[in-house]
Amino acid sequence: MSEIGQKLRDARIDKGYTLDDLQQITKIQKRYLIAIEEGNFEALPGDFYVRAFVKQYADTVGLDSEQLLNEFNDTIPQPQPQEYIEPTEDENKANTRTRTRNHDNGFARFSRYLPTIIIVAVVVVIVGVIYAFAIGNRDRNKSVIQESSSMTVSSESSSKASSQSSSSSSQAASSSSAKKASSANKKSTTKPKMTVTSETTTSAAFTYSNAPTNNTLVLHASDTKTAWVAVTAGGTQIWQGTLQSAPQSITIPSGTTSFTIQTGNAENTKAKINGKNFNLDPNNVGGFVKTITVTMTTAAASSSAATSSSQATTQTSN
Repeated sequence: MSEIGQKLRDARIDKGYTLDDLQQITKIQKRYLIAIEEGNFEALPGDFYVRAFVKQYADTVGLDSEQLLNEFNDTIPQPQPQEYIEPTEDENKANTRTRTRNHDNGFARFSRYLPTIIIVAVVVVIVGVIYAFAIGNRDRNKSVIQESSSMTVSSESSSKASSQSSSSSSQAASSSSAKKASSANKKSTTKPKMTVTSETTTSAAFTYSNAPTNNTLVLHASDTKTAWVAVTAGGTQIWQGTLQSAPQSITIPSGTTSFTIQTGNAENTKAKINGKNFNLDPNNVGGFVKTITVTMTTAAASSSAATSSSQATTQTSN
């Protein structure tokens, strides 16, 4: 048993906690708690989780987690970036065979769908011929009508007046439609909206559309629980620490297009963004350690896109 593991175990016993009690409180699996006490950090899922689990263990049994991590900094593994490993010659050959098989499978799938593609192409050609024939008949009918109308001056004048009236009505209808579309787009781009795009037990992805220029994230732990959290924006960590029941306000830097929340206790981490509740587990899939990524689009960008769409609609109508 390592020195840090013995210290944590002694503090747990002083608190009167069994390993089952500690598992229930921290939501850390019992086998990981045993590995921490024995100093078997390789049994944990990764170096990042070693420090997160040790920190939460220490906070739960009443130890100063920051002081403990500093004291045993050389003992606890440090998170390391993944290294790039040059593939061997055998791996290159295997990759080549895999690509060849994938190419063959792709060609086989294409051959299977080839008859369907040919049938669709023939149908398209037939429809095109029918359409061209209909257009030719329409043009001939127009020619006959024009020759007949030229025989009577009064009929021609009446036809022009009717045509101008119809054109004015069409332009007015187009203008009204464009205004309604513009108004609807403005309404839809003014209200921020959080949408979940994917979620697993270890990660979740959200899109925060129509976000304001200035954004504030508020985090806290539920009830008497604690939760270790790190917040990263634009590749830079802007806050990290252990959450208590008191709220922690974090300002997202202006111009940020995405930010990440890493938590060692997702079930007990509560969040709000700009005063609105932000559920880190919207689909109730569960999960303890979790990485939440939020991609933001500002209201100004959405308004610009809506304006461009409205202008395109008006030009098409004209």
